Amino acid sequence: GVWWHLKDLTDLFGHNLPDGTMINNVMQADDSGRRSRRYILFDNGTLYFNKVGIAEEGDYTCYAQNTLGKDEMKVHITVVTASPRIKQNYKTYAKVKAGDNAVFDCEVVGEPKPKIFWLLPSSDMISASTNRYLLHVNGSLSVSKVKLLDAGEYVCVARNPGGDDTKLYKLDVVSKPPLINGLYTNKTVIKATAIRHSKKQIDCMSEGTPSPQIMWIMPDNIFLTAPYYGSRITVHKNGTLEIRNVRPSDTADFICVVRNDGGESILVVQLEVLEMLRRPMFRNPFNEKIIAKPGKTIILNCSVDGNPPPEIIWILPNGTRFSSGARISRYHIGNDAGKYRCAARNKVGYIEKLIILEVGQNAPIYIGI
Repeated sequence: GVWWHLKDLTDLFGHNLPDGTMINNVMQADDSGRRSRRYILFDNGTLYFNKVGIAEEGDYTCYAQNTLGKDEMKVHITVVTASPRIKQNYKTYAKVKAGDNAVFDCEVVGEPKPKIFWLLPSSDMISASTNRYLLHVNGSLSVSKVKLLDAGEYVCVARNPGGDDTKLYKLDVVSKPPLINGLYTNKTVIKATAIRHSKKQIDCMSEGTPSPQIMWIMPDNIFLTAPYYGSRITVHKNGTLEIRNVRPSDTADFICVVRNDGGESILVVQLEVLEMLRRPMFRNPFNEKIIAKPGKTIILNCSVDGNPPPEIIWILPNGTRFSSGARISRYHIGNDAGKYRCAARNKVGYIEKLIILEVGQNAPIYIGI
């Protein structure tokens, strides 16, 4: 028979075979067809190892015996290892937009097969996949939805009993701070008006890389993130704030905050609620013709309603213009007869009427505003 005296060895079933374990061809004859064992002893005495690793290094003794005698042979197995070597034909620098994915290659050769782990810019170690970090079978590392904080140096480490090898990668993250309505950055304050009982929309459309988050801060310090749908207030997906049935209490500051990895921008909208706007309207809308008597004082009136209150302008026959913005409301213009025009203007409209004056001598004329 043939016996092998094995060194410390572990078979596939997890049983320790201590130093001095003896196996022979009779013991190995009935293996139920399981040829996946780490070693097999053939009938001719050959000892076969399925997979040789560092653990198999050492001294082995083969014993042969029959009725005529016995013999033995000592064999020393030296396991040759190859230290890890990371292939260097891959780029070591990446520039990625915030929000995109980054991939670092780390293809390694070595014997036995090296284990791979990654060191992150945060000094954390990745040896298995996580939510944002995917460690591929070939050693590559994927980083999903890159943020500004992900910028920095990444180190691939390959290790086996023969030693280590490392490769350094650098990641730059490109971000674009958000813009509001294509114009504003940092903090901007604007004024806006709305009519009572009307519907008011205030735009806060954003641009940036990655796509920014939009949030409105209401006057009562309530935070509404787009999109939001309420009974009177809506924040549309594009950031537009919609207020229905505007109330006087809506005269306040509405703040839009747009934020991404590149920073934030703020738009403060100072909203003023007005009563219903009305275009100017003369209380007497018809053109007039006035004949003045000599020696009498004539007052030309121009009564106008409107909201906001209109500006009143007089245009004299000689082209001179008087506005209600002057400090006095009555002008002495002598005794000039002719065509007088009264105009009224506000942000809603403009109107004008004609007053023709015929006057005798020495009759002073006044116009009232």
